[in-house]
Amino acid sequence: MIKRVLFSSLIATLLILAGCKQDKDNTTLSPFLYDYAPVNVGHYVIYDVDSIVFRFAQPDSQHVDTVHYQIKELVQDTFYDNLGHLSYRLEISKRYDTLSPLDVVSRAWYSSLYSSRYEKVEDDLRFIKLVFPPINGVTWKGNSYLPASDTTSDTYQVYAGWTYTYSEVNIPKALNGLGFDSALIVTEVNNENLIDKKLSRETYARHVGLIYKEWEVINKQDVSSTWDRPYKANGFRIRQRIHAYNR
Repeated sequence: MIKRVLFSSLIATLLILAGCKQDKDNTTLSPFLYDYAPVNVGHYVIYDVDSIVFRFAQPDSQHVDTVHYQIKELVQDTFYDNLGHLSYRLEISKRYDTLSPLDVVSRAWYSSLYSSRYEKVEDDLRFIKLVFPPINGVTWKGNSYLPASDTTSDTYQVYAGWTYTYSEVNIPKALNGLGFDSALIVTEVNNENLIDKKLSRETYARHVGLIYKEWEVINKQDVSSTWDRPYKANGFRIRQRIHAYNR
């Protein structure tokens, strides 16, 4: 009888341990999930960028300035931040024609990869770009580090009220003649009414990182005009598409 009890206890213990191991495996992040934020030194992506600025001057003068250029984002080196966390220096280069070199650094950003999130500091503004694991419908406050307020007119106001949301996770994408086996979309904000539109959306691919970004903040006084061709408008529209990359 004692042997039978001991044997039953042993089996129960093994089942509990197996269950715990299974639970641990289900909650442990696999390398696959981090592939959307590659941080290996030497990795770079080159983007084609279209930038449009709308400027309206009373009484009836609409100016539209369009600029085309390329930027390169390179993971140049690693360092430890002031909290002792490993971070990655990002060098941003820019050119207005494909004949000029892309080796003149115009700004330096950096990123940090944590077990639950990927953060990026762009021009001293820190964003939580991705959270792990990426799941359709998951939301988070990606601008929570910023003192953004709807009522205070400053640099941060445009970032107030954003709720980041995952969609189309692990779906193949094709862009600019390049194919990607798995990608995901992060919609950071998408609000509009008759006179105001605010949109920021980014697409990431495995092993590559950001492959597409659309960002626009536009105010128009002519409500009958479309957002494609806004009239009596002030604001900007940016489209950033991957051109080339390495691993």
